[in-house]
Amino acid sequence: MTRLFPLLLILATSICQAQDSLLTRFIKTNKHSFNPKGETFEGRGWMVIDSAVQASNQVLIGEDHFFNEIPHFISAIATSTTFQNFIVEIDPFTASLLQEKISKLSTSDFNSFNKQWQESFSFYALKPEMELMKQMVKKGAKLGGTDQIILMSDGLIANTLKQKSKNKEAIKRYEQIESQSARHLKEFLKDQTKPFYLLTPAFDSTLNKLLTLPLSPNEQQQLQDLQLSKRIYAEGSHWLRLQLMKNNFYKYYYPIVTKEKTLYKFGAVHMTKGEGLLGGYDIGNIVYNIADSRYEKSLHIMIVGKNGTQGSPFKGFPAQQLDPINGELKSLKPFFDEVNKEWVCFDLTKMHRPLRLGELKTDDLFLRRILQGYDYLVVIPEVTAATMD
Repeated sequence: MTRLFPLLLILATSICQAQDSLLTRFIKTNKHSFNPKGETFEGRGWMVIDSAVQASNQVLIGEDHFFNEIPHFISAIATSTTFQNFIVEIDPFTASLLQEKISKLSTSDFNSFNKQWQESFSFYALKPEMELMKQMVKKGAKLGGTDQIILMSDGLIANTLKQKSKNKEAIKRYEQIESQSARHLKEFLKDQTKPFYLLTPAFDSTLNKLLTLPLSPNEQQQLQDLQLSKRIYAEGSHWLRLQLMKNNFYKYYYPIVTKEKTLYKFGAVHMTKGEGLLGGYDIGNIVYNIADSRYEKSLHIMIVGKNGTQGSPFKGFPAQQLDPINGELKSLKPFFDEVNKEWVCFDLTKMHRPLRLGELKTDDLFLRRILQGYDYLVVIPEVTAATMD
């Protein structure tokens, strides 16, 4: 027995090393470099991506947020091909409102509107993200969103409902939410121990009073969604958020967007074909299965930065330094090791069959979900923090 244990240990170590070597070989033999060139890109990697985008009606981009380079990458994709729909990680009401404002307002009027409500637009509070959204709308894409109403958007929702409501009591309550939301946000930006208004008992009281009033169906729906969004934040429930996102997708966008050329842009945790990176089944899985049922293939691309700085959703907050070794994406180290000065596109489709057959294995669950859930992984060697200005 004393001799057997070292032998088993050596055998196990050898198997792990063999699997690591196999993964490394797949990575090295299926990588294609490319580089920015003006508004687009050049190189073998870009040709591979562009060809795949042209071939699929459902293009899903799973990103790491708060960088300048990723909106530029997606803008190049949107310039190369035309999309009828642009589905993103904001709530349906804000998506509809932004579509209306971008389409109808003059440049100066939209800039004023954006300046007033910028913090309410989630990732699209960042300048390069908003420029991308404007590009998509002006090219004719219809905006859609499946997410919950974010912590800073209660004031915007209340302001919008106030302008359309026929109920005088409701209008007073909307004005109360609008003013209190702005006050609490201002306090939070100075002191992060202060709560957003959405998370206070005072908000609950005002919302409950509103829900007892005779309101339009649109008002009732948005208030109910505010209530559910509050619950998601209060409980920290990833699973409830997934349910809401899927419900919104089917309620507002299915089946139209799945029959047309559609671009989806969400965080990488949401866009996998199978189980999401945080567990559960997400929008990426829905779109994959719908396309599969029509004998079509959805395209799933993950894009991240290796080194550089990452921005913040709040104006004036400092950028954060990326850590490819110990950061949230440390599972991608085998890929990061192959990235130097050029952008790199890794073709993960070549790994799908070996993973399915058990020829290629990894004990890293996060990495396995990426390898199985995405067709391509794009790694940017150096990223810069996006800002609101």
